[in-house]
Amino acid sequence: MGFTRNWDASCPRVWKEFEAGGRKYVVQDLAPEDDGRALEILVGHMCTDEVLCNLSNLSDDAESVEGIKAFWAKCLEQRMSLGCYTDIDGKHTLVALNVCVVDTVDERTPYVEIVGEAWKNVYKAIEIMEERCDVFKYLGLDTVLHALGLIVSREFRGMGLGSYILDSREPLSKALGIKATATVFTGPASQKSAEKVGFTTIYTMSLKDFVDAGLKYPNDENKLVKLMVKKYSH
Repeated sequence: MGFTRNWDASCPRVWKEFEAGGRKYVVQDLAPEDDGRALEILVGHMCTDEVLCNLSNLSDDAESVEGIKAFWAKCLEQRMSLGCYTDIDGKHTLVALNVCVVDTVDERTPYVEIVGEAWKNVYKAIEIMEERCDVFKYLGLDTVLHALGLIVSREFRGMGLGSYILDSREPLSKALGIKATATVFTGPASQKSAEKVGFTTIYTMSLKDFVDAGLKYPNDENKLVKLMVKKYSH
């Protein structure tokens, strides 16, 4: 039996409040009515800016764009994703998010076909890393909060929002009895943000390693992708 979020009258819950760049922000459960906006941000920003998506030219492959969008939409249905909001012209506005899902050792989320050659190239890289380093075995746990997309709208970058969002996984996890989180971080900025809030690297692969595994990336041994985790004390 997989994980099911009890989405009750207390939701969406706020997990962190902070100020940055002269603005006030909150990190909370992504509200269901904002799923459409979340997908717009993911497709409009992450498909082009995330390292593996960019190197796979995912945004130029219409089938892959629809495939990754369907994947993210299914993830959001679990209602474990985090949204970062600020007030713009008097409106509570989503400006960044982290797509999160709870996986168990027996059941992974979501159940959706991976379609599109570019999206397959991206997904397979993540899959290879997690096959080579099983986070459940490493952490000694049967339930883990995974994340499958952290993105900040371009006009709100440079203020550390990513670190605040990553740090918000802790109160979310603790509230629901989840003892650890794991993510494949693909770029230097997200890796630094994760390190800043206490994530540790448990497995690393270079782009060259992905090429050796049969994937289509530049043959570069200096660009590193990291599988990182953080355990929470309860």
